[in-house]
Amino acid sequence: MNVVEINHIEANIETNSVGKVLLKGLAQVAKSKKVRDYCIRGSDIAKKHIKVFQDLLSNDDIPAPSAWDIELTDSTVTPFSDKLIMFHTTLLIASSISNYSTASAASLRKDISASYVRLTAEIAQYAIDGTNIMIKNGWLEQPPQVPDYKGLSKN
Repeated sequence: MNVVEINHIEANIETNSVGKVLLKGLAQVAKSKKVRDYCIRGSDIAKKHIKVFQDLLSNDDIPAPSAWDIELTDSTVTPFSDKLIMFHTTLLIASSISNYSTASAASLRKDISASYVRLTAEIAQYAIDGTNIMIKNGWLEQPPQVPDYKGLSKN
């Protein structure tokens, strides 16, 4: 394993550690059961991804940084709306997909790239499920579209 691959793996361990704790905290304060369950699922996915990355390093006898958890408070009073929680989670997912794609492209080893592709597919499905929650709650609007010039010219 080369230094670039190690750097990406360690960075993804760190970002997943932050995401795991953040989503645990958001699950604790979300009002909707669906949003709570979605955040818990995301935290579990992050925990699983951390393990995959740690295993990649330890399989090559490279010490893996331990995932860290910060202490969560016991508060259940939400400072955020469920809508904001879902949008923030969407940003985390987009960032993860971007990080995984960059790391996969920088990797020379097929097994490492394959792991990134597999993990990306998992979080892409998670993103789709979150999008469906946002649509059902009316929190997601259709973004501006390019005009259908062919259709307009037929009028």
